[in-house]
Amino acid sequence: MSSEWASLTIGDLVREGEAAVQTGPFGSQLHSHDYVASGTPVIPTEAIGRGRILDIEVPRVDAAKASELARHRLRVGDILFARRGAQATGLSAIVDERFEGALCGTGALLLRLHSPRIDPQYLAMFLSSETAYSWLRTRAVGAVMPNLNTAIIQALPVSLPGIHEQQRIAGLIGALDDRITLLRETNATLEAIARALFKSWFVDFDPVRAKMEGRPPEGMDEATAALFPDGFETSELGEVPRGWRVGSVYDISKVVYGAPFASKLFKAAPPGRPLVRIRDLKDERPGVFTEEVHPKGYLLKPGDIAVGMDGEFRAYVWGGETAWLNQRVCVFHPINGASSAFVRLSIAPLLAAVEASETATTVIHLGKNDIDRFRVILPSSTVLHAFRAVAKPVYERLVLNKQKAQTLSTLRDTLLPRLISGQLRLPEAQAALETTP
Repeated sequence: MSSEWASLTIGDLVREGEAAVQTGPFGSQLHSHDYVASGTPVIPTEAIGRGRILDIEVPRVDAAKASELARHRLRVGDILFARRGAQATGLSAIVDERFEGALCGTGALLLRLHSPRIDPQYLAMFLSSETAYSWLRTRAVGAVMPNLNTAIIQALPVSLPGIHEQQRIAGLIGALDDRITLLRETNATLEAIARALFKSWFVDFDPVRAKMEGRPPEGMDEATAALFPDGFETSELGEVPRGWRVGSVYDISKVVYGAPFASKLFKAAPPGRPLVRIRDLKDERPGVFTEEVHPKGYLLKPGDIAVGMDGEFRAYVWGGETAWLNQRVCVFHPINGASSAFVRLSIAPLLAAVEASETATTVIHLGKNDIDRFRVILPSSTVLHAFRAVAKPVYERLVLNKQKAQTLSTLRDTLLPRLISGQLRLPEAQAALETTP
């Protein structure tokens, strides 16, 4: 390692006046009734991802409350730590231009730099590395609800090369992050396209209404338009296009449930296959492996529609590697001409309704009895196939982009620790980046 490199702690930076660490507002300062529909964003724990603030809806407060909490306002280059929660503790994210002037949430810690010798992007990348992430997770205190505090953050060791080396490392890893972000943004657009088409055809029934009004359906050729009826009839779910019907979710999908793999056989690394638990559905990176081959085991494959059955009920398009499906996770397999997009978008509001109706005080659960009651609109087979012809390539592209993003993320996670330790030089890392499609 070059003599330019320094090993110190966050606390060393604080003592030298090069950084400050503070806890977000106390719960007594910010309550749920303070939140409003529009106003200043408040960054909660669940919005703090690995290295970046996630693109999710966040709470907001009005100008008066924001002024009251002015000391918690964020600046570009600030770094937020998820302070509490078994799933969140250890995560940190840099504040970018999207959240300039937002507020640090009650479940977060704020690190602000005051030093010209530290590049915020580099430090944020260091803090999102497996080394720092694991260090924080293993030191979180609390048996039931793990927590971080300012003392733990200040004890965290960091490796700092010279500022120019920091900037070059940040630039290289940043280029990888930009490619990953572009793929994610493209996927958000693809999902929006499929969702808009589904809503138009199967929720708003736009083609049917257009034909009733004697006008051609928008954005649709004559052959496809001819597949839709020109009137409605009454059903248990209200009016549906004439000739369509309401049926069970089992008319469009087969449901496969995960198996109870033995947790005592879980391992942090191969050999063995990865095992998908509920917590792995969001980032598609299983955290455990197992060599067990369960007699009722199911291998989750890219493109499968997976749903977690505890905590929150979301239908995910799996884009990770083939892996065993653990208990309390299920898969909806399209059948009878339905596409993955049709199944996923049909069950999404049904899952949301179950989640909204659950009144458990701890973790809410989705059961087979809930799924058995799912009722869906069943269009004619010709319309179902027409939707499939449009939606299938969209979802195939979605999965391909997820896999590309996973490859880039793996490369990032391989290069970053070696770069920040000085074990790998930038020209070698650049060469590895250029050979990745």
